[in-house]
Amino acid sequence: MFDKATPDRNLLNTACRIYQEIGKIASVHQSSQALRFGRMYFREISGDGQSFGFPWQGLDYTLGYSRMLYGQEVLVAYNVSSGARQDCVIVDASLHAPGSTLQRRYASGAAPAAIPVQHNASGSAYVRLPLGGHEFAIYG
Repeated sequence: MFDKATPDRNLLNTACRIYQEIGKIASVHQSSQALRFGRMYFREISGDGQSFGFPWQGLDYTLGYSRMLYGQEVLVAYNVSSGARQDCVIVDASLHAPGSTLQRRYASGAAPAAIPVQHNASGSAYVRLPLGGHEFAIYG
């Protein structure tokens, strides 16, 4: 990400993929009041859409949190493992009716453009989020 070839200039290599991806994330951040000012809630995950809990051990899970402001929710998720995962991630049931969708605002890989919100028998709302290894995504 750094270019030391020209010491009298800015050392950031603007052609580097890391630099460019940070710019894309910053653009999403700037365009969303919920991401900038919203309350943050870590989100429970599940493999089956029924039994949800926070990841507490190991290195194979999806880390998810929501930023919420004025009835808007933005879900941020990162697959911490090197392999692909399809974890269910809790979202706020009062903000997402059955059949609604969350739209991708950013993904570092091939995360789907939209994901449907599902509701289980206990009334919990969640999305099944397919992420590749070490993929990062933002939905809202």
